[in-house]
Amino acid sequence: MRADAAGSPPHARPFEVTITLRTMLVAAAVIAVAWAFVVVRAAFLMLFLSLFAALVLDPVVRLAMRKLRFGRGAAATIIVLGIAGLGLVFVAILVAPLVDAVRHLVDDLPTIVQDIRNSSIGSWIDEHSQAPEQAQGNVGKVAEFVGASAGGVLFKAFSGFSSILAVFTAIFLTLFLLIDLPRIVGAVDSLLDPSGSARLERITPSVITAVSRTMLGNIAISVICGMIYGLSAWAVGAPFPLALGLVAGFLDLIPMVGATVAGVILVLAALTQGVPEAVIMLVIVVLYQQVENYVLQPTILGKAADVSGFLVIASVLVFGALLGAVGAIIAVPIVASIQIIARELTAPRRATMAELRTQGAAQR
Repeated sequence: MRADAAGSPPHARPFEVTITLRTMLVAAAVIAVAWAFVVVRAAFLMLFLSLFAALVLDPVVRLAMRKLRFGRGAAATIIVLGIAGLGLVFVAILVAPLVDAVRHLVDDLPTIVQDIRNSSIGSWIDEHSQAPEQAQGNVGKVAEFVGASAGGVLFKAFSGFSSILAVFTAIFLTLFLLIDLPRIVGAVDSLLDPSGSARLERITPSVITAVSRTMLGNIAISVICGMIYGLSAWAVGAPFPLALGLVAGFLDLIPMVGATVAGVILVLAALTQGVPEAVIMLVIVVLYQQVENYVLQPTILGKAADVSGFLVIASVLVFGALLGAVGAIIAVPIVASIQIIARELTAPRRATMAELRTQGAAQR
């Protein structure tokens, strides 16, 4: 600290904080917006999922317009209400047997785990590890949780008036977004300059293709996986093949890890019938995974989801934590869309940097 001319230290200035009326108003507005978002987060989530569904179905609607020569409104109505009708038929015909199969699987989980422990492989693992005992101890909790999910939660989902209202709201919100999607894109385009308009024209088809092809292709592959695994489980005599096929198809929707987990479940279920059956199921799982990775995915998905493995796993973890199983399923299409937008926005800078590197290499 410097001394003044008299040799005494200078006076310390008092610390003051000045809050203006404008700062208070801005802080209040931010708090109000955050509070409103928390209050209506369910509505924002429904709007987001409806927009995602509209992007997924947009190519299907355009295909129906070309083939059936209908207007966009009529084609969108046929597609959305047709899917909703098929969903109701599925619920009315197949949900009850599936729920019964899952419940029976849950009820027999302790017996299945014990059968696995009694097999030759299970006995060897039991002698060298504590994992079978821990699994036997935790299977009751797993059975209770899965049973509640398959029974009570499903019943509440289809019986509660608020849930039914939410389903109808999501259906018609998706329908209206499908009908108005070109108008919404046109409204955004009218606010942009020529370069921004050209950029939007390039981004929009790529994003819609990435979201739609990735999601629809993933569903198609999961249906194939569920059918093959379910039939294979039935062929080797594994217990509850219908429930196992359903679980395998659902898990296959989750990128990277879902198919592996489904395969492990199927092999363990086949192990209850003996080691040869488990080996056969393991061979089927390995062969199918090769077909899915090198034939089905390149053929059905193409390059629509050109996302690195790290981003796939990271996106599944993040969106799974935010939205649960639905978030894990839709994570890859969302990340693929963000990647397309980021590439388009950074294209000029990347071109400039590439030119500078070329000039630097030429000067050397």
